[in-house]
Amino acid sequence: MASWTNNSPSSQSTPTLTTIRNRSSRSTRGLFDGKDVRFGNNVPFSMKKTRRKWNPNVQYQKLYSEILDESIKFKVTTSALRSIDKAGGLDNYLLTSKHVINNKSVGGNKGQQGMGQQVRNRIMQKLQHEKKLKREAVARGENVDDWDKIILIGKKIKSSQQLQGVVEEDNVAAASSS
Repeated sequence: MASWTNNSPSSQSTPTLTTIRNRSSRSTRGLFDGKDVRFGNNVPFSMKKTRRKWNPNVQYQKLYSEILDESIKFKVTTSALRSIDKAGGLDNYLLTSKHVINNKSVGGNKGQQGMGQQVRNRIMQKLQHEKKLKREAVARGENVDDWDKIILIGKKIKSSQQLQGVVEEDNVAAASSS
């Protein structure tokens, strides 16, 4: 007589693996937020099914990266635009999204990274470089407390101390003219 064991999922402690399905090479060329071409049938009243496909809503957009201080042109889906807003900007989206992955073996792009991953790598390099510069400045004995308080004005970077000087000059000029 065979003995039966309880093989229910609750009794076993094996972790489940979640994988992201392979993406087409088209979706690696932009920020598609997991969207891809879907296939199905048109089904009219007569029930005569005809094949069709649904393409993602892809737009060409220039998106601004605060860390890189430049606008980057992307193919991006509208759902990715909403996700970028929800994440708090392009940089946060690229650093935290599960859809921006190092996908070197997808479709016809074997050995190449997707557009989002390339920009993500540039952001990571810039952050690591800034961290290295901070460590070197601390080793030299410099004060790095104000480094995080940099305010961006257009393409020029000005610290809060420089801005206070500009505001004081404007106030003096306004007081002397009146």
